[in-house]
This record gives sequence, C-alpha cells and structure tokens, in this order.
Amino acid sequence: MPDFEDDPLTGAERTFLRALSNKKVRFLLVGMSAAVLQGADVATQDLDLWFESLDAPEIGKAAALAGGFYATRMQPPMVGGAGLERIDLVTQCSGLEPFDVEYRGAIAIPIGDLRLRVLPLERIIANKTAADRPKDRAALEQLRAALAVLREVERGR
Repeated sequence: MPDFEDDPLTGAERTFLRALSNKKVRFLLVGMSAAVLQGADVATQDLDLWFESLDAPEIGKAAALAGGFYATRMQPPMVGGAGLERIDLVTQCSGLEPFDVEYRGAIAIPIGDLRLRVLPLERIIANKTAADRPKDRAALEQLRAALAVLREVERGR
C-alpha cells in the first residue's frame, strides 16, 4: 500500500468508501491495512472490508458511483473495476465477535476527508491468531510490537 502519510487511496476507492458512508452502509476496515493505519510496520496490498451485510444493495450503488461493479454471484462476492482492484470483501473474521459487537468497539481513523471505522489492533491480533495461516503467524510479532508502542503512547498522554 502507499505510505499513509500520503493519500493511500485511489480516487475510485475514495469515491466508493465515501458513497458507502453516505449511504449509511456499515463496514469495517480489517486486516493488515487497518493495522498499517494504526502504526504497524507491515506491508499489504489490499483493503479488507468486513460488511454488516453483503446483501445491501447500496454496496453495488457505491461501486457503480466509483466506476466499478459489485458481483454478488461469486463466492465471495467482489467489488472490481479500475481503481478498485485492492478491495477485498471479507465474509468471515476468525476469532472475533459478531459484526455488531466489533463495530461498536471499532475506532474512527481519518484519511483525508473520510473517517473510516477500523478494527483495533488488539482485535486484528485476535483475528490473525485464530486464523493461524502462515502469513498471519509471520505478521504477529510486528502487530504485537505496534500494539505495545500504541499502548506506551496512550500511557504517556
């Protein structure tokens, strides 16, 4: 992903995420992109979005506004089109509570003029630990280090 000090979103991604927010579609940014926004020194190339419901017709409308599409007959469904290639739709988050619970505990992080609801680092670690894939195990040390720094900064306030 681009450096989050710069604008990390493509124009299409920004349009899509803004439209979702304007249409009151509940979603969370999860995974490594959410960790990067919280200071984790990890790399990722996608934006993992966990939706309250993938049946919401507003997802397709938001994709269309961004010049893309929403394919619901695929498993998992997908958003695509120019500038939307990095968007991955998450259908399951191992080790986490139901969407409503995690949504209430999410943090809001500004990216330019957007405020995205993001899964906190503690919950990303719980997810990666439960998923237990090789790439998740490899990232856990960096995620835990970022969490320790974040907690230290919070204690210093």
